Amino acid sequence: MQLFDIIPWDFFKPLTGINRREYIDIITLIWQRCKRSPSYGESKTMVLDWLEEYFAGLNQKIPFDPDDLSDFRAEEPASQSPRFYASTFLRRLKDTGWLEEREGGYEEETQIVVNHRIVPIIRSFHDIVSPQMITYKGKLFKVYKLLQSISEEESPYENILREVSGDLDELNASLRQLAASIGTYMDELTRGKTPEEVLNLFDSYEEKIVVGAYHRFKTNDNLFYYRSELMEQLELCRTDCLEALIQDFALVEQVSDEDANLAISQLVFKLEEDLREMGEIMKVIDERHILYRTRAVQRAQFLLLSDGTVKSKINRILRYCAETIEDPEDFYRTEDEILTSLFRMYPQGYFDTKSLKPPVQPRTPTPIEELPELGEVDAQAVVAHQAQLLQYARNAVTAENVNRFAHTVLKRRQAVSARELAEQYQKTEDIVKIIGLHTYSASAERTFDVVMRPNFVECHGLRFQDFTVTKRG
Repeated sequence: MQLFDIIPWDFFKPLTGINRREYIDIITLIWQRCKRSPSYGESKTMVLDWLEEYFAGLNQKIPFDPDDLSDFRAEEPASQSPRFYASTFLRRLKDTGWLEEREGGYEEETQIVVNHRIVPIIRSFHDIVSPQMITYKGKLFKVYKLLQSISEEESPYENILREVSGDLDELNASLRQLAASIGTYMDELTRGKTPEEVLNLFDSYEEKIVVGAYHRFKTNDNLFYYRSELMEQLELCRTDCLEALIQDFALVEQVSDEDANLAISQLVFKLEEDLREMGEIMKVIDERHILYRTRAVQRAQFLLLSDGTVKSKINRILRYCAETIEDPEDFYRTEDEILTSLFRMYPQGYFDTKSLKPPVQPRTPTPIEELPELGEVDAQAVVAHQAQLLQYARNAVTAENVNRFAHTVLKRRQAVSARELAEQYQKTEDIVKIIGLHTYSASAERTFDVVMRPNFVECHGLRFQDFTVTKRG
């Protein structure tokens, strides 16, 4: 299913016309006043009063899109009061799927409600304009406390493991957002500041540049203790708590015990990867902090010390005078030698910086060294090396070799499982080709199809998910 199978095709048109700012203000106004009501709505009269008050506050004539005036045959009516604007804009939002009109019960007025399907879209708009900073330390501590009590919980999957998965997803998503926004955040923080202000700002870098919540999270003494403890608790989910997790998963998700066992294993592995990924994201955040901080400091130092413009020179003269002159008489006793470095005098015939460089010395030719004579090559060694290269080409996991292997195993049958192939072909190069069947299962050049199976295959110290190989139709 696609997004426009749920919302109308012209859903976003109010936000792309000439009145897009008014429409987003109205959507925000209705959402802020209706988000706590049971049905996300209010009476139609009340909503019209809100919009009438909004347009009265604008106190200006508002142009219309042709779609806004569909009921007036594309001609603006003579009367354009705030109530008229309120009715017109409200009708447009209803026609495009943002709002719905519901008939009230006995002696109840018709209600205008926000379409419940697009509530996540409105919330995402709010998060873009007013992003909320997550408490990283609090999230990790919550995950830690939940997993500590998993062995005592009656519903360990529904109340513990699923909640932990959601919290770790949210934590890593927030850390990724922080990593992606460091450059923009630092540019905004240093934009418009003088070089001196930028350098002074970086004296207290950790408190002012680094996001406070992340700084407390990163410098917390118990951070690595939490992560190691979480890994140990997840390992218990594979042993002591596995049976309870399987039963709870089968009950909640309405699946068989075999499917529940596979799903729990995959979920525990995913949580372990989330913890490892958290460490990698934090490493990227630290590297980008250092990178952007270094760039900002270097830019400030360059502007401060080596600008070369008239403004920079005057600034240096004034700073020198402020440091050396204590009373008005000192102004006339300034030593000229100190200020001579601010001015550059060029000799006659100066055109650009290249004219002052010394001429390049011509290079003298040197004799070419003779190559040593090569002796006769052993014919047997050449044949052996060619045979070795040919054998390597046959064993290489390429699309052509994998297709040839699939043709061989499917020569007299329609389908075969990876488990059967692993039992039939015991050589290491054959095991590599079996895994190559799965690797090239999405290739456009393949001559076979692969269907995954829920069980796992173990052979030669390897463990991989079983699959069935069939001829491609």
